[in-house]
Amino acid sequence: MVLYGAMVKVTLYYKEGCWLCDTAEEMLNGLKLKYDIHINKVDIESNDELYELYRYDIPVFEFIDGSNLYGRIKKKELIDNLEQNRE
Repeated sequence: MVLYGAMVKVTLYYKEGCWLCDTAEEMLNGLKLKYDIHINKVDIESNDELYELYRYDIPVFEFIDGSNLYGRIKKKELIDNLEQNRE
């Protein structure tokens, strides 16, 4: 059940072929039943500056309040950030 009025915008910085990125995205997709999540996926290989910034940290979730989760993301941390960033 989606909590209406509880939209969450998340930017996912990733790289093709990154298994951690795939796992993080699957975890986020699994929470779409509870949250109205809008994902902006950004491939860091599409921009040299992003690649330099995030190449050792991907996957990176960036939330509207400026907070970030990166690397091996724990589900509880993700849920906490989704709760804090609901609009």
